Amino acid sequence: MSEQEIHRSECEGGGGTIVAEPNAAPPRPQRIILTLVAGLVLLIFSFSLSLTTGIFPISYAELWEVLFSSNPDPILKEVVYQTRLPFALDMLLLGGCLAFSGTLLQLRTANRFASPTLTGLMPGAMVGLCIVLLLGMNIDSFGSMALCIAGAVFGGFIVFTLNKMHFIRGRSEGVHLFMIGFIIDVALRSISGFIVLLGENQQEWAISVGGWGIREGSFTFWLALVTLLVAGSVFAFPKQLRPLYIPFAIVLTAATVWACGTIGYIGLIVPNFMRFMIGNRSRLLMLGSILWGGGLLMLVKVISARINEPVGIPLTPVLACIGIPFLIFMVWREWKRSSLLEKY
Repeated sequence: MSEQEIHRSECEGGGGTIVAEPNAAPPRPQRIILTLVAGLVLLIFSFSLSLTTGIFPISYAELWEVLFSSNPDPILKEVVYQTRLPFALDMLLLGGCLAFSGTLLQLRTANRFASPTLTGLMPGAMVGLCIVLLLGMNIDSFGSMALCIAGAVFGGFIVFTLNKMHFIRGRSEGVHLFMIGFIIDVALRSISGFIVLLGENQQEWAISVGGWGIREGSFTFWLALVTLLVAGSVFAFPKQLRPLYIPFAIVLTAATVWACGTIGYIGLIVPNFMRFMIGNRSRLLMLGSILWGGGLLMLVKVISARINEPVGIPLTPVLACIGIPFLIFMVWREWKRSSLLEKY
């Protein structure tokens, strides 16, 4: 195999920790540096593209004047600083959040298919958000955030409990989690759709839970604060805080759903790509996931906004163009790997 395999080492009391057992040469430092630099370039490119594209196009020369000139055009300044810059920062934050959550889940569960969607966290949090809208609660309140977290815990509990039963034949734990997670994802999304039908103003509900992008509200500061605290703590103490990886992923996933609804595939694609390029170095995986996740989501937002202008389309269908082929390839590779293991 061309990458390191992650195995589970059972501890006393039935808990598990993740240890890396390399069965192949680790990626070269040049490859790691190139991957991180490429992620930074993608982030900068997507960020500048977010600032220049829109209903009111801005050239790069005009953007440079707005950012660095002492006397910029007041209209351009308002467009950049009041609308596009905060929105671009929010998308960077959300993309990094989802990719970071997926990385934490994969490191803790030793499963390539672990992601906010397939572990039930995101669809569960969406159920919580729909209940918030049904009850008419202030969506920017801490109570609504608590319901999103409770929904994420509920969805994760179902998936992880069923995954332990191993009632699907085969030696591949990855495919087992994929099948369980996919079934629960569909079930919880159906529940969310039923709750939406019970409410009023269907268009507002669709925008709130459909992954169109971040909505305006007072939650952005708290989302940024939670993300910085979690990412900084885990980056500084990756081994000591390993038992908290899943709770951290729950909070971050619930926060993203609270902010913009469901956005799929980021938490699956980016962590797997990072591990393929970087290996099982936890700190570098986290850093790379934040760079690539933020850059990718900003780029997808620009593409989705350009389709069917000026309304645009939700983010998940655009991400699905990459995510579905990637997921099919992962399932095929995992089945192939499982078949090879059964021969020995």
